[in-house]
Amino acid sequence: MPSPLKVSIIGTGTVGSVIAMALFKKGYPIASLINRTGAPAKLLAKRVRCTRVSTVADDIARETRILCIAVSDDAILPIVEQLQRLKSVNYKQMFIIHFSGVHTTALLQPLKRRGAIVASIHPVQSFPRNTPLHRNLPLLRGCYYGIEGDDTALTRAEKFVADLGGKTIVISRELKPLYHATCVFASNYFVVLINAIKELAASAKIYLSWTEIFGPLMTSSMRHAIDIGPAAALTGPMVRRDITTLRTHVKSLDQAAPQLVPLYIICAIEAARILKQSGRMSQEEYSGILKELKNTLHTTTK
Repeated sequence: MPSPLKVSIIGTGTVGSVIAMALFKKGYPIASLINRTGAPAKLLAKRVRCTRVSTVADDIARETRILCIAVSDDAILPIVEQLQRLKSVNYKQMFIIHFSGVHTTALLQPLKRRGAIVASIHPVQSFPRNTPLHRNLPLLRGCYYGIEGDDTALTRAEKFVADLGGKTIVISRELKPLYHATCVFASNYFVVLINAIKELAASAKIYLSWTEIFGPLMTSSMRHAIDIGPAAALTGPMVRRDITTLRTHVKSLDQAAPQLVPLYIICAIEAARILKQSGRMSQEEYSGILKELKNTLHTTTK
């Protein structure tokens, strides 16, 4: 069996650390760790038995054959520009990855011109900051990764992801931003709604655990939406065309939590659209409700 390829990682934040640990456990030698501040890299280096740590990309180990760029989206291009100027590194057939969800391999083209195989590999998973590494690491198992690149790069990406215990879905370059927007809805904006529930429970003077009271409703609603589809899973005043209740909700929100009025109305509008699209609401009903909700939004946000 050939020896595992040596890996260098630029960026030892949450994603970089999780990837480094997963590769290390799979038997990949970690040749070098680069991070703009040294302390996180040094801490990770001890855990993955890496002896080369630096704060500048120029110091990546020459024996690197897989290079993971795990920095913020805005930092990828400056890193690539720095790497392409290095004369001491042989990029021929080196596998170079970035983990951005929105950016494509277009950012890595300068390194591809130097002979590298380049891919974007984005885990469809969230890794909260300040969460211990041992708790984030299991989240990689079985998760999907959106991969993008040419045929050679996709083959390498599939092998890389398989070694992380994941599965792949190929995303075309032009649709990558839309794919990433979907990820944001699935993670961040879902969290926004949960936070609204938490704040409203406090405003309603519900002093018992809001997760204990509303958690079963949230989880059952999600399960229904997954099992039978969002349209069939919708219940409540919009399904009943209960405009009086919707008005009462908005009035109460405007008094207790005005910052949540636009969110409530936008969600109500979207619920109506889903019902109309699925045939559970007529076009005439939808138009009337849409007019009512837009007028309410305009009135309450003046």
